[in-house]
Amino acid sequence: MSPLNKKRLDSTCLQIKTPLSKDSKIIVGYFPGYYSQYTQYTQYASSSSESYYDYISPTFGPDDVSNKNIPPTSVHVFLNKTVAYRDTNNIPVKIFLAIVLSGNININSNPSFANGTSSDRAAFITNVVNFVRNYKLDGVDLEYPNRFNCGKWLNDKNFVPLVDELSAALKEINKELSITVGPIPITGLNSDSVSFVNVMATQLNVINSLTTPTNNTGPSITLNQTSTIMSNWSKIIKPAKLNLGVDFYGIVELTAPVDLGSLDNNQIIPRNLTKLPLDTSYSSDPSIYLFYDKCSFTLDMSIQLYPWYFMRLETGPLINTCTAGNGWARKFDSDTSTTYLYKVNSDSLVVGSYEYYYVSYEDPQSIQYKLKLIADSSYGGIAILDLYADSNDKEMLSVITSAFPAFNNNITDPSNNSSSGLSTVEIILIIVLVFASL
Repeated sequence: MSPLNKKRLDSTCLQIKTPLSKDSKIIVGYFPGYYSQYTQYTQYASSSSESYYDYISPTFGPDDVSNKNIPPTSVHVFLNKTVAYRDTNNIPVKIFLAIVLSGNININSNPSFANGTSSDRAAFITNVVNFVRNYKLDGVDLEYPNRFNCGKWLNDKNFVPLVDELSAALKEINKELSITVGPIPITGLNSDSVSFVNVMATQLNVINSLTTPTNNTGPSITLNQTSTIMSNWSKIIKPAKLNLGVDFYGIVELTAPVDLGSLDNNQIIPRNLTKLPLDTSYSSDPSIYLFYDKCSFTLDMSIQLYPWYFMRLETGPLINTCTAGNGWARKFDSDTSTTYLYKVNSDSLVVGSYEYYYVSYEDPQSIQYKLKLIADSSYGGIAILDLYADSNDKEMLSVITSAFPAFNNNITDPSNNSSSGLSTVEIILIIVLVFASL
């Protein structure tokens, strides 16, 4: 018998019953601006996604843009439909264009970022402003190239001036600027230049272990680590402008052995995940799910990513939100306020030993602690990376909006003093633009 069957399993998954916050909060969502292999498996069309978010950032495909063409000039059908639907139906959601420098690009081939004078950046800023105006967008989200603290960008000193100059240009046409950053605060950043800052406190331990291997299995990030990151950022940016970044992905690794009392002694097995640990009809090609190492800019064959909606498929590891099935077991770790799944790997080659699939992920139980952190610390709100990773019935979003009610779901008469007193949530959809290398 596997030692898996000898362990006690969690049977409860506490849910938020009443809203946590009476302050105004922001819900930011990142969304692809193109039809992809991911969006076909969810129902996040314009009509459904905009009922949950304050700010939405669509993502363009890598072939939409190059270092010589900023912003892209192709016809963006999805973006046009999203904006048109918002405008036609008077949906109170803001749509931002996210500009991303991602991957192992030669930043010096991009004059608007690499050169150090305002005149060098002027053409880039003009193009961005014109793009925002032409597509009737509400602002721009500028994504810090070194947001994972391991990037190869050597021109960090030019990021802050770019933020200041782009912010000033956008303000002239009554548009906003936000930035998406990593765990390390950016020296010299002017709080007045940004409407809000999305702090992507995700996958920290996975990234760190790839940079400095520890061979230990554990949560991708703990609540204490998240709290420290946000606290450090609040020293240079007002808490009300900080949005806590989360993702709805499970990070799949192989580990041996599994000690459910403590994960400190678990060792990651350095082998390829050539078999899909989750039984889905999504794709037979496991390379689709491989983890992209944000430090070495390579695919890591020992780690895979699975979106939350995979967990909730009929053949997935969860029978319901907080009960595992199909050979999987689930545990909530109260020490780190994180959830994980595990399952015996049937391909283990050593008789009498057990290798396990280990999945660290965000779920409706673990995210409650982050929502409480946001409310207790008076942070601005939450930023959700990759909206399409949620289940088709928006299971994770329902938990978030139960704590931070979206204002188009909680419309009250401002003249009625007997209203609930709950402030509305500002919804933002961020459409991401990827700067691809040539």
